[in-house]
Amino acid sequence: MNVTAKRTRITLHHGRTNLGLHRRKEAAGPNLLLLHELYASSDMWRTGVDAWQGSVWALDFSGHGDSAWREGGTYFPETLAADADAALGELGSACVAGAGIGAYAGLLLAGGRPKQVQATLLLPGTGIDGGGAEPPLDPAKGDLARLATANRTSTDPSSAACDPRVVMADADARPADYARSFALRAEAIFLAEDGKARPPWWEEVRLADGATTTTTDLPVALAALHAATLRE
Repeated sequence: MNVTAKRTRITLHHGRTNLGLHRRKEAAGPNLLLLHELYASSDMWRTGVDAWQGSVWALDFSGHGDSAWREGGTYFPETLAADADAALGELGSACVAGAGIGAYAGLLLAGGRPKQVQATLLLPGTGIDGGGAEPPLDPAKGDLARLATANRTSTDPSSAACDPRVVMADADARPADYARSFALRAEAIFLAEDGKARPPWWEEVRLADGATTTTTDLPVALAALHAATLRE
């Protein structure tokens, strides 16, 4: 994987896709890798992360923000987890915080790379149902038509803030025990809870050893995440 650095942005050449990895803060201490929610970008992390005691990096998933759209428009939770893995490869090791679909991708990364991911924070956000037991498509709300339309949309990145076909990542079913298998292999997992309902995969992760609940207040949750790196 080749990298090109320009100021606080690094372009990761990952397969046929170029990914934007943004440095939000440079400091001594563990790296923090931020993974945004579906339809968003690394810009969602401009506040609430300054108190992190280390360097802070925010990734744009493929099809989002400064990252390229995927040829063929194929997006799955594992696709986004592979994007995050490319960023982790550049950083070497990191704590991970993800929101929505970024939380699911972060879970897959934590379970797949337990030696490189010291601790992981899962936050609610758009796309969090993407790893549910069943596709979250409601015909009464026109979801099936929306997905079909997204698959026919032009692949011109200048026409939209993100590739409309990333909706695939939110409609791709994953059984709950699949998510738990990654949680069991991961180091410390923090689940940001606010009392609202969560999809089956999140509920399954709660049962894993090493999973801890925390607040959705980002600075407080990140402080708990950082404290996990100090444990022997």
